Amino acid sequence: MLESVSALNVSEQTVPLHLKTEKNITALYQAALDTGLPVALWHHPQKQATFAVIDFNPAISPTRIDFTGNRSGFAFSPFINTGQNSTLFINAGLYVSPTDHHFSTTSDNYTTTRTEFLTRYRQLMQSSSPVEPSWRLPTNFSATNRASKDEFCTLVKDAITYINESGIKKIVASRATETPLPPNFNPITLFSALSERYPHAFVSLVSIPGIGTWIGASPELLLSLRQNSLQTVALAGTQARPTDKPLEAVRWGQKEIEEQALVSDYIRDFFHDIGLRKFSTVGPRTVPAGNVVHLQTSFTVNDTPTNLYHLANQILHRLHPTSAVCGMPKNEALSFILEKENYDRAFYSGFLGPVHIDGESQLHVNLRCMQLKTRSALLYVGAGITADSIPEAEWNETVLKSKTLLSVL
Repeated sequence: MLESVSALNVSEQTVPLHLKTEKNITALYQAALDTGLPVALWHHPQKQATFAVIDFNPAISPTRIDFTGNRSGFAFSPFINTGQNSTLFINAGLYVSPTDHHFSTTSDNYTTTRTEFLTRYRQLMQSSSPVEPSWRLPTNFSATNRASKDEFCTLVKDAITYINESGIKKIVASRATETPLPPNFNPITLFSALSERYPHAFVSLVSIPGIGTWIGASPELLLSLRQNSLQTVALAGTQARPTDKPLEAVRWGQKEIEEQALVSDYIRDFFHDIGLRKFSTVGPRTVPAGNVVHLQTSFTVNDTPTNLYHLANQILHRLHPTSAVCGMPKNEALSFILEKENYDRAFYSGFLGPVHIDGESQLHVNLRCMQLKTRSALLYVGAGITADSIPEAEWNETVLKSKTLLSVL
């Protein structure tokens, strides 16, 4: 439950908490870091505005998302979500919009950290010097293999061989690459630049003690839940966005068309398996995602909120990781990934987003993302591999996707 500021004491009511300017955004983010609190900032593609939540409990424990509950906050889940109990949930002890803010009733349990945060926020806002935001590092960086072109192409060849020998349909191969941070790097500036450059993406900046700091601009919705409507999408197929023609004129090859059809069929089969017959679809159609375009089919279910909450739980816990980030059949594709990729995806290709905020939930697949190190960033990219894949073309696709962040960074 979120409560308005009128329920707080007088000193807390006078704090000008909102996200109207970059100084407000920077001060809120840095105050959370300075007081050791988890924070998430995001930019909704539909709302063209920035929102934030801060948890006044510094220690976040892995949990399971349940939409039938009333917890408001921000979910941040890894690719490997063991038993669906590995999601980190930033409770909305404080929720901030462009024009307002609300504290949850549970924030009363953390009056000390709440006061420390508000005091630090006020200091930063009243300072005449520019706020220079920092970023958290994880307690331990897992060993991450930065695959060369030859190594990634070998991975793709192995995937094609496995597909042909096993008869499975698709494997999503991924890789990490490291790039130096520019001088005077500013995570808030990058977040704002990504929001401006990619208005159709879900742009996020998440910083959690012990976990570190992640920034991303995801084109893929996992599920959206509002009132009597639930939506999910099948997104697959990638090519460079043309600059000389409209999206309607984009033409797709057979490999991309089949790859997108596999993801769409995966969702239809899931709906059929759980006995869901009434849903509507739109697509496949070409949608923009920064410097690339994808093929997307949207699925919408209309029902009572109670039924949709249960359906959202099923989608989250049975579909993820989806065929768009893992492959299909899921178990066979996942086994190949864990054996052959030779690095830890961590939160790349997991999911993230607000839950029960302003009457809706929006979870996105964590794509086009990077993890901040001291002087560099780890970028994560992938490509869907089928029997018709060409290794060098798949490498080029990952290079194209990496430019989503690199062109702004």
